[in-house]
Amino acid sequence: MNWRIVIASIAALVAVVVLRWLLPGPYTTIALPGLPETQLDYTLTDFSARFRDTDGTVELEVSGPYLEHDSATRIATINQPRFHHQPDQADWRGQARLGLLLRDDGQLELSEEVVLTHPTDSGEMRIEAETIHYDGQARLITGTGPVIMQQPGTWLSAGGLTIRLDEDRVELTDHVQGQMETAGSGDPAGTAGAGAGLKR
Repeated sequence: MNWRIVIASIAALVAVVVLRWLLPGPYTTIALPGLPETQLDYTLTDFSARFRDTDGTVELEVSGPYLEHDSATRIATINQPRFHHQPDQADWRGQARLGLLLRDDGQLELSEEVVLTHPTDSGEMRIEAETIHYDGQARLITGTGPVIMQQPGTWLSAGGLTIRLDEDRVELTDHVQGQMETAGSGDPAGTAGAGAGLKR
């Protein structure tokens, strides 16, 4: 047997193993705040990633058809991202045309046709916004307008949005307008004022 061929084969196998270790697979499980260290740029297709808190609970699920990571900025750009915050607890879902995953900060930014949904006792809450910023460490989701919030019996528009995840509370700010029906009547309760806060 030609020893040069054997040595070349072994070297190629080692290179494959090293690259496989450095590059995340198409279905990756990673924990916040530390993501896998790599000095390489890479792309993923049809990917799904889970981020866990210090207790091992799933904090955030992110998926999409395409992800491109820039090693210089440590920012991953996601086309048509979808996310699910605390599937077993708060249960917020979101989607958009574009997303940025900031690896160093453990934050997610969504823009263009952003939609959030959340189950409530009175039915599904749907929020549309221009941009959404998810900050897991601060336990906040913030958004910029125009923001539209719809829920059975409620329609509100605003210029700003804050979701306090630990309190399960939605706050709308900046020129809040809309209508809210009184319970069991179907009659509008009036137009919202300068700010509004809702809990499910």
